[in-house]
Amino acid sequence: MEVLERIIYYRSRKDEFHIYPMGDEHLGTKHCAEGELVKQIKVIKEDEKALWIGIGDKAEFITPSDPRWDVGVISDWVSQDNIAEDQTARYCDIYMPIADKCLGLLEGNHEDAIRRHSHIDVQKNICNRLGVNNLGYSCFVKLVFRRGRQRLQNESFVVTCFFTHGSGWAITKGAKLNRLQRLMDAFEADIYGTGHMHDIITDTKPYLMLDGSNKIRQREKVGAVTGCWFKTYTQGVRASYGEKRNYPPSSIGAPTFTIIPNKQVIFVTA
Repeated sequence: MEVLERIIYYRSRKDEFHIYPMGDEHLGTKHCAEGELVKQIKVIKEDEKALWIGIGDKAEFITPSDPRWDVGVISDWVSQDNIAEDQTARYCDIYMPIADKCLGLLEGNHEDAIRRHSHIDVQKNICNRLGVNNLGYSCFVKLVFRRGRQRLQNESFVVTCFFTHGSGWAITKGAKLNRLQRLMDAFEADIYGTGHMHDIITDTKPYLMLDGSNKIRQREKVGAVTGCWFKTYTQGVRASYGEKRNYPPSSIGAPTFTIIPNKQVIFVTA
């Protein structure tokens, strides 16, 4: 587990910041919604107050020695003699235009699997190429928002985030929500994001706290299952593993966490 702290200065009381959790792209499979992914990258690039974090499973990173390998679903641009490098390069090419807005990248189970079985650390290589933080499999991120020339801690709005790629599997919305809520109960933060479940589900939990001036304020924990860019069902393409298991269609896209520092407001939208 890693920890990152970022101080963010802003000017206007009206400023609002957006955190986009981008994960489960699964580049390298014909079931990847790459066109939709590129459109989302453009949205982030054009958003002046955008930040984003990689949630993991950036690409398939599956080799012929892996029992999950199926040549029929591998993208045409992937060479079987250069799988890790082709997919690494594709990911970096797509995300390089917004690398300067990146908080860091999490590792997913696909990155972990190729590291363990093929001794290729694609997570490290991608982070190095993009020049971004390697946040491991899960992380805390502390965002300190300061308006103008404020320097004192009690003049800042501090937002703590917990992000993880996630693990296991759940089929129903209720089971996926339970996984998210367990994270929100187990870790102390304001924002929570977990991937792996190929769905977009949000949750909000209000609570009371004391601010730096000993005033009682209501704040909210907000969490999300962070979506994906992997289509369970794709017409004209050999069945994905999800289709073979009759999984429900995945939710393509990502939620957005919005932070309005001056009002000390946090919310999530799907």
